[in-house]
Amino acid sequence: MTRRQRTIAVRVHVLVLSALVVSTPLVGAPQESPMAKPQPGKGEPGADSESLREAARIIAAVDLEISTGDAWGKVKQIEKPLLLYGDLTRDNDRGSLWAWGEKGRPVALLELFQDTVNRQKWLFAVCNTSGSKLRGRWVDAPWWGENTSATEPRDIPGAPPPAATTAQRQRQMKQLAQKFAGHEFWDPNNTRYDLRLLDRPLHTYRDEAAGLLDGGLFTFANGTNPEIMLYIEARVSPNDKTKTVWQYATGRLAHAELHLAYNGKELFTAPRADSSISDRELPYWLGFFTVTPGLLPK
Repeated sequence: MTRRQRTIAVRVHVLVLSALVVSTPLVGAPQESPMAKPQPGKGEPGADSESLREAARIIAAVDLEISTGDAWGKVKQIEKPLLLYGDLTRDNDRGSLWAWGEKGRPVALLELFQDTVNRQKWLFAVCNTSGSKLRGRWVDAPWWGENTSATEPRDIPGAPPPAATTAQRQRQMKQLAQKFAGHEFWDPNNTRYDLRLLDRPLHTYRDEAAGLLDGGLFTFANGTNPEIMLYIEARVSPNDKTKTVWQYATGRLAHAELHLAYNGKELFTAPRADSSISDRELPYWLGFFTVTPGLLPK
């Protein structure tokens, strides 16, 4: 996440009695969740650190719902963080990436981190990647307003047909990911930063009943700080049910101006975020949680 978050974050006001606290169970583990090694330095997160335990309690207090026609249904949280990271080049540390979704593509991604000079709050960036409407509560109070996903799968230009087996498709998936390249423009002086593709998918998934044979979530990062999220999926073609195709979808977890290319051709761009792009009623939102004593369950 980018440096000026303290001035652009939207404060989340949650005033509830501790007797009303409701915790979301940690359920729905991913099929594959290889954590990237955190960036070394001060404040590096660890599997047994108190900061990570507090992050997990914050996430456990999030309730997400997805629109299913005329009704809303609760979405299960993936139990473990998909990534631990730090980014001392932008004064961020204690970072973790979380997701929701029992099967298929995760419906939402949330990165949670702290500023190295301000430990009074936890900053977050959340993104709706469901292809549908989401809404959320935190500590049983209104939090993320009803919003419509901006994520739309598209065919990967010139990609070969998906292979016959999962093992072969997962090799194809990694090969396709390596043909993407990402960069961003951010402070100071609208500087260009080339982003790094982390080698392994953060999460793999499938939903054959919905025509999704295999999918993987990759990230383009500043160091290990996730900025552009890239889904690569082998799917039954929406235009010809007798064929399968490779598709990609994107999500943003940064306020920076973002660019993503495939084989040198730009496929995705997103402008620098402002209040028209980042808001509690929009599919991307940068804000912060203020955790007071007794607010969260142990």
